[in-house]
Amino acid sequence: MSNNEKMVLYGFAPSVWANVPRVALTELGFKEGEDFETISIDLSKGENFNPDFLKINPSATVPVLKLGDKVYTDTATIVPALVALSPHPPQTSEGVSTSIIEETHLMSHDPNAMLLMARDEDDYAEKKKGMAFGFASGRQEGLDKYAPLAPSELKEFVENKQKSNQALLDFYQGTPDEQTRKTHFTQAKALWTSAGIFIRGVLTQAIKKTPGAFVGGETPSQEDYHIIVWLARVVTDASLPPQSPSSSVIPRLQELMGGHEFDPVIKAYWDAWLARDSFVKNNVF
Repeated sequence: MSNNEKMVLYGFAPSVWANVPRVALTELGFKEGEDFETISIDLSKGENFNPDFLKINPSATVPVLKLGDKVYTDTATIVPALVALSPHPPQTSEGVSTSIIEETHLMSHDPNAMLLMARDEDDYAEKKKGMAFGFASGRQEGLDKYAPLAPSELKEFVENKQKSNQALLDFYQGTPDEQTRKTHFTQAKALWTSAGIFIRGVLTQAIKKTPGAFVGGETPSQEDYHIIVWLARVVTDASLPPQSPSSSVIPRLQELMGGHEFDPVIKAYWDAWLARDSFVKNNVF
């Protein structure tokens, strides 16, 4: 691609879904600096609510891809746009399954919620002094800063985000009563249960339909770009180091997701990604 066609990717390295185009760009043969440049939007400081960014994406989310006068504001549209321009498009025998991509993104097993919500008292104690509290605190500072500056058509949207984030922050910096904590823990555990159902069901069956380790077969497909970043975040949500070996990952996830064993294809899937540069060099977690 020539310089005047250079893409701009807005993202945030710790953002789960912002990793989808990062993996895709590497897999598809694009080169940073030559084909695209990246701009970081620090979600932990609420920079996605800066009025300047809201002009680019009123939904206040990353990733965002700018290509000339075109702006793509979610992974469902960004990845196909990248594939259409790719010098090395994925070689898959079947069309893209939008259903498995949609399943991966379901709020019932949202990896961001799994990161921020505590499963039990021990997890609550850890999150009170860890990333969950730190993220909510920094984000609240940003929201308090940017909410008064929000354009009129987005003011209610930003103020609602401000209120909901404050509620999460209050949960971690305050002393919620026992019933409030129990309700929170129940909701958190439901996320992990749903994740287990997805892995043992939809994901396992999708992998088994192909001759290789990936949903795309011998090499990753568009669907895989979404699935692996979701799975990688779930692994770190489970308090494991990024890119941990499957010998640690599988037992830990099984434990948190009801105890039932995963099909061996899940281990093979994780191992296959650990061997790919797009996963390792982008430090996906």
